[in-house]
Amino acid sequence: MNLPPNSIKIYIAVLAIFSVFTLLYNLGGRPLWGDEAETALLALNIEKYGLPLNTDGRNTITLYGQNVDSNENHIWTWRPWLGEYLAAASFSLMGKSTAAARLPFAIVGFLSVFALMFLAFRISGDYKKAVLSAIFFASTELFILHARQGRYYSLIIFGQIWLIYGLYIILKHNTMRGVWHVGAALCLQFYCNYVVVPGNLIAIGIWAVLIRRRYGGIFYRLSVGLGLFVCACLPWILYARPLRQSAYMENVNFIQGLLVYSKEIHFHCFPLILLILPVIYHIYHRVKGAPAADGEPQVEADVGKLLWLIILLQVFVMSLGPGQNLRYITPLLPVFAIIEAGLIIRYVKPALLRTALTIVLVTTNFVPTAYPFNGRHTPRLTLVDLISEITTSYTNRLEDIVKFLKKEASPEQSVFVFDPEFPLIFYTGMKVIDARLVNSFPADKLPDWVFPVSVSGISGKTAIAPSEAIYKYYDAVSIPVHNSNRRGGIPEPDVHERFTNREIVQMVAYKRKGLTR
Repeated sequence: MNLPPNSIKIYIAVLAIFSVFTLLYNLGGRPLWGDEAETALLALNIEKYGLPLNTDGRNTITLYGQNVDSNENHIWTWRPWLGEYLAAASFSLMGKSTAAARLPFAIVGFLSVFALMFLAFRISGDYKKAVLSAIFFASTELFILHARQGRYYSLIIFGQIWLIYGLYIILKHNTMRGVWHVGAALCLQFYCNYVVVPGNLIAIGIWAVLIRRRYGGIFYRLSVGLGLFVCACLPWILYARPLRQSAYMENVNFIQGLLVYSKEIHFHCFPLILLILPVIYHIYHRVKGAPAADGEPQVEADVGKLLWLIILLQVFVMSLGPGQNLRYITPLLPVFAIIEAGLIIRYVKPALLRTALTIVLVTTNFVPTAYPFNGRHTPRLTLVDLISEITTSYTNRLEDIVKFLKKEASPEQSVFVFDPEFPLIFYTGMKVIDARLVNSFPADKLPDWVFPVSVSGISGKTAIAPSEAIYKYYDAVSIPVHNSNRRGGIPEPDVHERFTNREIVQMVAYKRKGLTR
């Protein structure tokens, strides 16, 4: 393999510095939100007991109640445990902290940038295309926000890159070496969150049918890889029985899901207007009578077919699922980056125009928001916003309440609220009583604190309405808090709160009469 020219080495060095900064700097600068704290609490129990128990004897980690997201032995079964074990390893090495909860996932995100660069070069043999793919990927707001989370998101992204690499090896070298990569990559994704796997499997199956005549033995090799994957995943399926969870899923609206994912992909992953570049290019060359660009090498062209099939099938399958969460399409980010770089290099020939377009795509969202869409998508300097967010201190209502409770309460006391309050458990160690799962409690075991409105939850639902009964046993306490967005910790660009809301509001809590710290 020829070494890259010095100009490319400079781009790679700059990209490495950029990725270290955007993915690792100030990781503990904002508190964990609900899903991150869920992973962190399970990881702490792994550190204590060796298994992801949903209870430490004081607090119970549950979304829907015992025997729903955990089994009769109190072992978490709502989702596989790879992310939790990775977080547990981080806590073992670094101790319990917000940064430690996020660091291993951010490191995997950093490695994903260069894994994608390696993959794009192996497919195309073009250093420019490889580096540009990595630049598009590493600068994507959706990727940076998710990779900085203490959650499995960066793992499934890395798994997607690994999967495509394995399939490329099968085509390029016509050997069994790629089979192991395919099986291992699918297992990695499955043991993080298996909902991203079906779209990949269907896409691979259709792709194999389309290219079968050019690659003898492709069905056999893929069957072996998928067989290894099934064997590795069967123990979880038999143990956790994930089909039980379907009763707790939201209603499915396929058309709505398809529209939402398509729109969000356009704004946050891949501006669909770029698809007109080949049309403009060929029209221009037909009018001018100039020769068009040469076709791609066969293997690169066939991998390109795979990339488009993965996109189409992932979007289709995810639209059949509950909700429209952008975390489920994050594995498509490296796929879109390769396609985007290929389109720019192949069809935008003037160097100055190519550079200008790349800068606009990397630093802004001006291209997708050029359309007259309504809603939350407004023109922004996305890269400037990200850098400003990372380097600016942030405070929300959760931090205010945690600070108050550490001063006025003790870890031995209890809190009653309408939410699992995983972040509150992580930061205070207090016993949290989830009002959704408790109908009543004995008068001699009243909770020490009552929060009528959720502290760290995203719903803002009311746990208990003030009444004569609560005034009999409790004193009202007014706590000044930042009026932060309850969903501000979510890593989806349209709802993510980038900066501190400076407005201060009063949040009322109830303290049991006679309670001392």
